[in-house]
Amino acid sequence: MRFLDTKLIKWFIIGTYSYFCLIILIEVIRRYAFGASSAWGEMTARYAFVYLTYVAASEAIRHSRHIRIDLIPNWLSPSKARWLSLYIDVLTLFLACAIVYYSLELMEIQWSAGIVMSAIDLNMSFAHAALPLGWLLIIVRIIQNWVDPLEKNNDESTSIPVKKG
Repeated sequence: MRFLDTKLIKWFIIGTYSYFCLIILIEVIRRYAFGASSAWGEMTARYAFVYLTYVAASEAIRHSRHIRIDLIPNWLSPSKARWLSLYIDVLTLFLACAIVYYSLELMEIQWSAGIVMSAIDLNMSFAHAALPLGWLLIIVRIIQNWVDPLEKNNDESTSIPVKKG
């Protein structure tokens, strides 16, 4: 799993974001300079953004950088805050499992019915694969946080200092 932490996810995010930005730039130039744009460019950029969002969400979960309300955990003792965190992780796992299950059902329907993207002759299930793949990665990252938590010192060194008091 160290490979996920060090290379794979980072390069996937960089590559997907670069592709997304490049395609959008090319499409804007084509639209305003030449008066024509391609439907496939906009569509692939949109789905690249969806993939990027789910993979980045799993990375945020791994590094505890996702948006959350921390008012209640700040009021609790450290041991109770850990139990609350575990409870939230378990609820997130249930949600993730439900999303993976139902999104795989949707993909199976799209595959068997032969539903294709409007701009590309490619099955729509490839575009919707971002959902189960992203949420499976979120499941892996939650379990990874339980088994191999990141060092607190590493997390705090990159975060913005907050005055307590």
